[in-house]
Amino acid sequence: MLAYKEISTIGTGLILVATSFIMGVFYANQAYDFHVLFNPQVAQSHFDNSLRHYQTLADTPGAVLGGLAFVTFVGLVGCLIRIYKPNPDLQTFEYASVVMYVIGICLFITNIKTGVESAVSGNWGEVTQNQGVAVIGSSNIILLLVFIGVLVLQAGLWYSNWEYQVRLDKFLAEEAAANKAEETQPKDKEPKKQK
Repeated sequence: MLAYKEISTIGTGLILVATSFIMGVFYANQAYDFHVLFNPQVAQSHFDNSLRHYQTLADTPGAVLGGLAFVTFVGLVGCLIRIYKPNPDLQTFEYASVVMYVIGICLFITNIKTGVESAVSGNWGEVTQNQGVAVIGSSNIILLLVFIGVLVLQAGLWYSNWEYQVRLDKFLAEEAAANKAEETQPKDKEPKKQK
């Protein structure tokens, strides 16, 4: 049976794979979002292209969305594995990683999914169509930054554990060398008692 340390490593792998996959999905939108948000010569055609892109995304088949949901769930399982028995010294980072992952999911549901539905219905609430398209693009970038934060936290946790193991191995090697040196030193003979 696997020890928790090995299962924890699997959890980290699940987080990294799922996070990277999700980032790849939303990074693909940057071909449209970049012009809308950062191009100083942005034209109405850029907004129209972005709008058509999100209208097309609204027709994504359920099986494809199900695949994204499954990968997201796998990453969430990885997060839960990591917080089952967190390292007391690093548990804040473990919990922060879970919180950021959940924030990314909530951001998708509240901003991006709602924005894509608005692109189809044309109901943008209190903002114009161009502003609504820009909000979707901004939400995509925020989502990417949140998941980059998850990756940074996981990298920091890995480095902390690696550095701790290096220091522990060095300490144990020094202790073993000191013990061996004590064993090899000749013991002083007890002085003979005077008659």
